[in-house]
This record gives sequence, C-alpha cells and structure tokens, in this order.
Amino acid sequence: MTEVVESILIFSVIIFIVAIVVYVLESIFLYKFNKLVYGKGTPLAWIPICNIYLLGKLAVNKIVGWILVIILFLTGTYTVTVNGVEETYTILPEGIHNVLTVLYYLVFLGLFVYAIIKYMRIKKSRNTQQPVQSQQPVQPQQPVQPQPQQPVQPQQPVQPQQPVQPQQPVQPQQPVQPQQPMQSQQNQNNSL
Repeated sequence: MTEVVESILIFSVIIFIVAIVVYVLESIFLYKFNKLVYGKGTPLAWIPICNIYLLGKLAVNKIVGWILVIILFLTGTYTVTVNGVEETYTILPEGIHNVLTVLYYLVFLGLFVYAIIKYMRIKKSRNTQQPVQSQQPVQPQQPVQPQPQQPVQPQQPVQPQQPVQPQQPVQPQQPVQPQQPMQSQQNQNNSL
C-alpha cells in the first residue's frame, strides 16, 4: 500500500513541476510576443486568467481572447462545502461540460501553436526589413583636397534701435453734469 502512495506522490510532484515549467515558459513567450507586437511587454502574461485572454488577443484578436476566458469559466468545476458535505457543480450539463472541456483544451493548444508560428513570422519579417550590410569590399576613399577659403567679409555694425517713445497718458473724460431741474423751478418762482 505504501508503494502505491509513494508512486502517486512522485507522479504528483512530477506533474506539479512540469506544470510550473510550462506556465513560466508560456508567460515568457506571451511577454515577448506582446513586446514584439506592441513594443512593450505586459504583466498580463503572468496573471493566470489574463494570460489566456492575452493569448487569444495576440494570436487572433480581442474577441477570441474574451471567448477563451468565457469558455474557461463555463467549463469550470465548482466545489461547495456546506456543513462538512462537499458538493461539486458545473454550469453546463455534464455531457456538454465534458465535450466542451476537451474541445477547449484542444483549441487552446492549437491556438498556442499558431501563436508560436505567428511570432516566428513576425520576428522573421522584422529582421528582413532591417538593412543588411553588403559583403562587397569597401573601396578606399580618395583623400579630400582642401579648398581655398574665401576671405570673410566684415559685417556692418548693427545700429541700435531708437527707444520707443512712451505715449501720452490718456486723460479721463470728465463726466457731464446733468441739468438740475430744481434750479429752473426756483428761477421761475423768483420771477413771479
């Protein structure tokens, strides 16, 4: 019995180590792929669910990235423990869940291979666009003959500009005084 337990433990450790190595290599690849396409790497390559979106986005487009994430959640198995009783649920019916899970992992693997091929093509096309130095021997250049210099003509001195005359200050207009009707009435009263 202990041999079986030891075998399962060794197999589990090996699977765990392989999963970690695959995850790290996938993240490095997605980081470099994003850097090649957009000019800079992204931390999304290292976040577990976000890297699936990033793979779909880089290989095809954003829509494929979102579809991969949605299908990942649809094919998930959820475990709930209530009062010590553990129950497992799936969002989809069991038959559809199993088929969709297998299809998802096959599509994911195919998309990853396609992304690697696309990465290689983009990298190759960028390398061929760069100018390649020719393999022809370089001809020695003829020595440059010095040309006689022309004498420099003196510049005319710059005359200083005339200072700007300040403008006369504008004097405010004096307000017009309104006629007072009271005085005219007083004058009329005095005349009577």
